[in-house]
Amino acid sequence: MKKKYLLFALLPLLLAGCGGNGNNEQPSSSKAPESQKSSEPSNSSVSASSPTSSNSSSGVVIEQFTITFKDEEDRVLESKKWDKGATPSYNYTKADTQEWDYTVQGWATSLGGTVITIPAVSADATYWAVVSKVKQQYTITFESNGGTSVAAITEDYGTAVAKPADPKKDNHSFVAWSYDAAGSQVVSWPLTLTKNEKLYANWNEIVNIKAYLQTLMAVVNHDPYGYIPEKMRPENSDNHVTAEQVAYDFTTFNNVSAIKYGGYGEQWRMVIDNIKESERFYSVLSLGEAAINASVALFNNYLDNNPGTTATYTLNETAYTAKLNFSSNVLSYTIQYKTGLTIPLFGEVLPQIDMTYDVSTLQKAVRIQLSENNAMRYSVTDNSYIFGLEYGLSNVSRKACLQLNRMYGGSIEGHIYEYIQYKDKDLMPACADFYIDDTYTSVVGNKASGMPGFTGYINELYKTNEGKLLGYEVRETFTKWGVTATYHTLWFNLNNITGINSVKAIENGETTFGLGANNTHDIYLNGSGSIFEPTYNTKLMVKTSRKYDVEMRKQYFYGYNEGQFTEYEVQLPMMFIQADHDGYTNFTDFPADILSKSGITASVNLAEAYLDKIQSDYAKLVDIFIAHKGSVTGEAIENYIGSAVIL
Repeated sequence: MKKKYLLFALLPLLLAGCGGNGNNEQPSSSKAPESQKSSEPSNSSVSASSPTSSNSSSGVVIEQFTITFKDEEDRVLESKKWDKGATPSYNYTKADTQEWDYTVQGWATSLGGTVITIPAVSADATYWAVVSKVKQQYTITFESNGGTSVAAITEDYGTAVAKPADPKKDNHSFVAWSYDAAGSQVVSWPLTLTKNEKLYANWNEIVNIKAYLQTLMAVVNHDPYGYIPEKMRPENSDNHVTAEQVAYDFTTFNNVSAIKYGGYGEQWRMVIDNIKESERFYSVLSLGEAAINASVALFNNYLDNNPGTTATYTLNETAYTAKLNFSSNVLSYTIQYKTGLTIPLFGEVLPQIDMTYDVSTLQKAVRIQLSENNAMRYSVTDNSYIFGLEYGLSNVSRKACLQLNRMYGGSIEGHIYEYIQYKDKDLMPACADFYIDDTYTSVVGNKASGMPGFTGYINELYKTNEGKLLGYEVRETFTKWGVTATYHTLWFNLNNITGINSVKAIENGETTFGLGANNTHDIYLNGSGSIFEPTYNTKLMVKTSRKYDVEMRKQYFYGYNEGQFTEYEVQLPMMFIQADHDGYTNFTDFPADILSKSGITASVNLAEAYLDKIQSDYAKLVDIFIAHKGSVTGEAIENYIGSAVIL
């Protein structure tokens, strides 16, 4: 092209050279004769097969040819004139796609031909692009989220990639790969590769639900007696009696040495009575053991497949329906019997047993329902036991709650709340706290059915390794004639009072002797024909209270009668002596007072350690009991027991 421009630049000079320059040469004419014009051939039409030409200013004719560039699919990219001798070119690129990686290798003289070096233009020509392509490759990377590593996989576009071997993670089972870290978009295998992917491992913690179920089933045999020392149980054969041994006739004199003291007082008996009541509910667990074992075996087969962090499975058998569920760290097992079980005192029932185990708190609970108004629930941890109990009729029922805690050092602390309910209203509330160690069992409560109108508190003391009542102290407040007084009264078995050898008690139907008296018996001591009469505290010459007296009080004994385990409620004569308090010296004065009044040389021979323990526990535990005796209501017990599970 530069040569072409050079010819145009020289053209004026060449023309000037043809004119005169002072020589004798004649100038040529600028136009040809008309005759010559008419005789010149016409060049306006050029054959398509003939090269075209262009006239330069110098008159040099430059030939041009059409050069066409096409792509690899025979589509025209460009078609234009090129000067002869020029080297044609076209800048062709082809964009990669998601599937293909393209490379433009050059040009060929035919579609799909071999790459050549394009020659200088000498004629019309067409060139086709030569393009190679290879599949794009993509990579799958794996985030195992704490598991063993999984090697990345690189394959061509469109490859169906099979799932790699599952990674491993301690205490976990592999669930699936997902496209998102949250695990909501699960990968379906084989995965057709169309782009780079990052996959995330999803895990289930290996929850040994089967072991949890085994642990839960173990609680079936867990009852309150596991917290109660053997000697403090009614089953303690060392303290068993026969009916004849406790069949006293106190209308005649009985030798004190022949009286079997040391039964349970009403406070401890309330604890034992509710535990024994719960045993009727526990009997369901043993009577229904075959169905429980059968259902558990079927559930274990299901759990062998490790369903993961949640599991739900229901059995609908001929004799029962059972359901197992594990979610939110709580395992529940429920069985509803379809065939009746015969329960003592309840007859034939269709019970439901519902059991739960919270694996985070390790608390296990069992609920047993025999009928609409008869149900029990108990919960257990390593160091505690609680049961709620309801039994009775629709309008009148008894509700009780027992709490037991194993304290540091192995001692036991417990609380019991008992209500008679009429149409959901709490009547006759009775409560007790108890404390058990290797030496003593102290029980403080407010139950005294043998004391009409009693509104006070009783603290009983037992020797733990003997299970016998040593004595108790009573706090009672009376208001009479506008005067309120609190009495602190120590009670002793007569065999702990020296100088009293025999006793007789005649029912007279009314109270005897003085303010606050609950004695409806005339008492005779040591063969005397005169009624035993106490001495009194006085104020302004008015008798305010008895300083001591003998009254009939209930104690409870146990044994077998004709093969049946039997409780014996026995009224025994006991001596009470008011403690020294508020300036009074009742206890200190007792020996002198009884000698002066009745001519009996008497004193308390209970071991000093026991007497001190009764008084120190009384001083401390009664106030604690008063502070929380109303903290559990009948409604709270009912809410704790809960309702039957709907299967």
